[in-house]
Amino acid sequence: MATAPSFMEQAKMHLDRVGEELSEVEKKLATASDDADNWTTEQAEKLKADWNRAREEMDSIAKRIESEGEEAVNDAKAKAERHWDALKSAVKTYRDHVERAIS
Repeated sequence: MATAPSFMEQAKMHLDRVGEELSEVEKKLATASDDADNWTTEQAEKLKADWNRAREEMDSIAKRIESEGEEAVNDAKAKAERHWDALKSAVKTYRDHVERAIS
């Protein structure tokens, strides 16, 4: 079982990495704005909003763990893993599309 502090550290680290990757893709997109299609631009906005929601959810989970204790970690961990898998997949799809679009 993951402890609350290590779980939260790992989750924040993963979110930071996704945020950095999104920023890098956005920089590439900005330099190739004429080549970007509408879908690419819309996806950038959606992914950034998803990333912000994940950050807010992480804060909510941290507060829940503080108030409910260690038993809340397992439930929070399962929920976070599902969200993480979906966000990671969406970022990969977006990154791949951007790479193809601006090549």
